[in-house]
Amino acid sequence: MDTDVVDVVDVVDVVDVEVVAVPAATPPAVLDPAALERWLLTLHPLHRASHAPATWRAYASDLRLFTAWCQPRHACPLPATPATVMDYLTDQGPILKLSTLRRRLSAIRLAHHLAGLTSPTVHADVTQAWRGLARTYGPSQTPRRSGAIITSTLAQIVAPLGESTKDKRDRALLVVGFAGAFRRSELAELDASDIQVLEDGLRITVHKSKTDQEGKGRVVGLPYGSHRATCPVRSWLAWREAAKLDEDGPAFLSMRKGGSHVLTSRIPADAIARVVKLRAAAVGLDPRTVSGHSLRAGFATSAARAGVGDRDIMRQTGHRSPDSLTPYIREGKLFEDNAAAKVGL
Repeated sequence: MDTDVVDVVDVVDVVDVEVVAVPAATPPAVLDPAALERWLLTLHPLHRASHAPATWRAYASDLRLFTAWCQPRHACPLPATPATVMDYLTDQGPILKLSTLRRRLSAIRLAHHLAGLTSPTVHADVTQAWRGLARTYGPSQTPRRSGAIITSTLAQIVAPLGESTKDKRDRALLVVGFAGAFRRSELAELDASDIQVLEDGLRITVHKSKTDQEGKGRVVGLPYGSHRATCPVRSWLAWREAAKLDEDGPAFLSMRKGGSHVLTSRIPADAIARVVKLRAAAVGLDPRTVSGHSLRAGFATSAARAGVGDRDIMRQTGHRSPDSLTPYIREGKLFEDNAAAKVGL
């Protein structure tokens, strides 16, 4: 239990928000929630480039909520004092999840860095208060993980899919997403030109991802599958032909409700999550137990169960640290060399 708490604390204590070295951004004269949110969303382009748009939106919302909390208490949100942040943690600790509070602290810290101010979040009193919160509420806030869609479950989900254009698109999304262990955002951002069909399979170039904000990119290979229904190459070719994809356009397109027409717009990342849930529900699975992440998690779990080494799994998933794979590998090897199987039960 203590180990879990220490892990949570370390994330906050050592996190260092990367800010591009440009002049400090002058905060608005009136520190109301709306003004501070607008300020965070209209920063210097180099500042903006240091984080993904979704991250900025989340930080802007967090800063707005922190500022709204400060107003009736006549506390200044920028610069905030360590005492103000400690009071905020004390007040919100019983209400918010630790993961939410952790992000709020990151937003407060970022705002102070951008303004050229010392962040109160690094003060010893604040870090000590965080440790107290983590020990108090951490054991009851086990992170919820989406259920992993392993190989057999994937086969079950795609089995009913037929020859309609919508079915071909969804099959390609599910099978390519699984085989490449892609995040839904990575799938959504792929262009048709990023997917090359080679003799041995698909060569897919991911230009930017959650852990690669600089856009260095990585290449993922997807070999032919042994079964047509779950073969990423044949699934991709069927969808590409059915949709008559433009080489310079998105790899996966939106469709009208009901699948009557293919649109020219790129499929949003959240729509991919809905495809996973809808197709899972269609074969009797509980859609609440799966998400867009289930394909990526399922690949890692299935690969570990098949005896694939950590390094090879990481090459496919793009994970930077083996520690990130630990939950999936532990699940995949749950019954491998299991001690309970060797005590004569």
